[in-house]
Amino acid sequence: MKALRTLVVCLLILVIPLGSLALEYPEGTLYRGIYGYTEEIEFLQYQLFFAGYLGDDISEVDGKFGKKTEAAVRQFQKDHGIDVTGIVCPNTQNALNDEWENMMEPQGGDNAYGEPYPYCYIEHYANGTQSVVLCSGHMQIYAEAADAMSLAGTTDEEIIEGLQTGITLWMEELNRLYQQWAALRPEYAQQITAHQQAFMDYYRAQLGIWNAHFGSPSMAALEKAAEMLAEHCSELCMILSGAI
Repeated sequence: MKALRTLVVCLLILVIPLGSLALEYPEGTLYRGIYGYTEEIEFLQYQLFFAGYLGDDISEVDGKFGKKTEAAVRQFQKDHGIDVTGIVCPNTQNALNDEWENMMEPQGGDNAYGEPYPYCYIEHYANGTQSVVLCSGHMQIYAEAADAMSLAGTTDEEIIEGLQTGITLWMEELNRLYQQWAALRPEYAQQITAHQQAFMDYYRAQLGIWNAHFGSPSMAALEKAAEMLAEHCSELCMILSGAI
């Protein structure tokens, strides 16, 4: 009888496909060879790429979890004291998210010599990517907007009020930059005024679309509005510096 049981077990091992014996992971877990999560894998690869774990070729971001992506995950886990499995477990994803958020934080303030940046500028990196480095003034506005949010409160109405305060700060900065531009180039004052009017028309139209989509007022629409104003202020700052 024992010999018969042994024979049955051996036959089962031969008959059952190895794939059916693979470990099952919670839904959404990313690992080598997984299918159907192209967007999630692409975002993972972007996180690894910008953190310096996926080489210098952006084409490695292809939505396929292969050998290179697994190796990058393993190295990231090793560097961050996480069990080295090559599988994007919650600890790994949380660490990646934290690093991504830190990389996406506005950079700026003082340069290496402790001197303030007078203008925003574009920083180019060896891997072909680039980002905007904010001037000291715009870093200050970000800080003031963040303070307004932290002091606003926790209810939706209070958060919306804090966001609106931030938008007011960026709107005041935008007007100041356009006035400075016109003062520096009085021969183009009319065109600069038209430029500002065209941007404001576009801004109001875009805000209307966001309000229609997210509701009015809504935190999502106001966050996008503040981001749009901040980006345009950086563009104006670079124009004033002669960078663009």
